[in-house]
Amino acid sequence: MPRATFGKNRRLLKSSDFKEVFDNNSVRVAHPNLLILSEPNGRESSRLGLVIGKKNVPTAVARNKVKRVVRETFRLTELPVAIDLVFLARKDLGKLSQAELATLIQQSWGRLAARLIKQSKTDA
Repeated sequence: MPRATFGKNRRLLKSSDFKEVFDNNSVRVAHPNLLILSEPNGRESSRLGLVIGKKNVPTAVARNKVKRVVRETFRLTELPVAIDLVFLARKDLGKLSQAELATLIQQSWGRLAARLIKQSKTDA
């Protein structure tokens, strides 16, 4: 079972970490409401960075709801390899209910895991 904490070692903290993922992402998961970029990090655990812009999710309440659900589903998801992730919110993501949001994000983590497994098989 994955650890349920979300300490500093599980987060992208510096702008250089975000830039690295933006510039060198190897696996993407796209949806009209979100985009997930990822790259292998060579560490023992995956790290998450959030980009929830005011332009796409206008209210602070909605932005905080999105961040809370993304962090919670990330904590509970076991990814096949350690990667750095950047989660980007797109238009109208904040308008989804909490249940719809959790389902959408959980499906996105599943798609990401499947693509990572597929990529590791082609690289090997």
